[in-house]
Amino acid sequence: MPGPDRSPTRGRQAARERIAAKRAAEQEAERLRRRRRGQLIAGITVAVVVVAAVLVTVLVQSARTDTADAVAPANTAAGTAETGFAVGSPGAPVTVDVYEDYLCPACRAFEESTGDTLDQLVADGEVLVRYRPVAILDRFSDDAYSTRAANAAAVVADTAGADAFHAFSESLFAQQPAENGPGLTDDELIDAAAQAGAQGDDVAAAIRDLRFGDWVASATDRASRDGLTGTPRILVDGEPLEAPTAEALSAAVEAAQG
Repeated sequence: MPGPDRSPTRGRQAARERIAAKRAAEQEAERLRRRRRGQLIAGITVAVVVVAAVLVTVLVQSARTDTADAVAPANTAAGTAETGFAVGSPGAPVTVDVYEDYLCPACRAFEESTGDTLDQLVADGEVLVRYRPVAILDRFSDDAYSTRAANAAAVVADTAGADAFHAFSESLFAQQPAENGPGLTDDELIDAAAQAGAQGDDVAAAIRDLRFGDWVASATDRASRDGLTGTPRILVDGEPLEAPTAEALSAAVEAAQG
């Protein structure tokens, strides 16, 4: 009966098989190790994303809470959540809301083309105009002019009332600076406020110190949540004005009365 095959060829084959089995085991172990590492990294990534999302939510909510608690100027209009100033009779049959940024060229064009029409409609008792200054164009100035100008307008309204605010706003649009440069200086804003009827050391300090800066941010945030995507935005009894022209405005007011 022949004995076991102990030839060199058989021995080498067995060694190769043992080496191949060892390598397969090592490869399987490495595959499992990489899989566990990938799962760990994915889990950490998901956790980081969740934490980041929660942090962003907390920061946004915190910012909104901060601005929501901002002190509003006096003489804000009813129905604006303390974000606007009314010119005209509260008993007027039609309400016109005007959202404007003092750096917005289209807002200046609207004021130039429809300002007289609005003033006449107010004088005739046909409309109540609620002006709502916002600051969405700070990035287009060297000195956050949109916020500075809106704050100054709020200071004027707080000190001297809505009519003074309206006169001050007209002055700002008449002196509107170009985008992507400096705005009117604090001294120039203070001079314009005095000409509108708001003057004194308290007025100057409030303009320089951005007394209503948080209010401007809060009013702008609220306008955005209410659907503001650009300025000017004009609503006639809550309906958007299709074209910012005197003719379109008069027609919309007439239709609202009808």
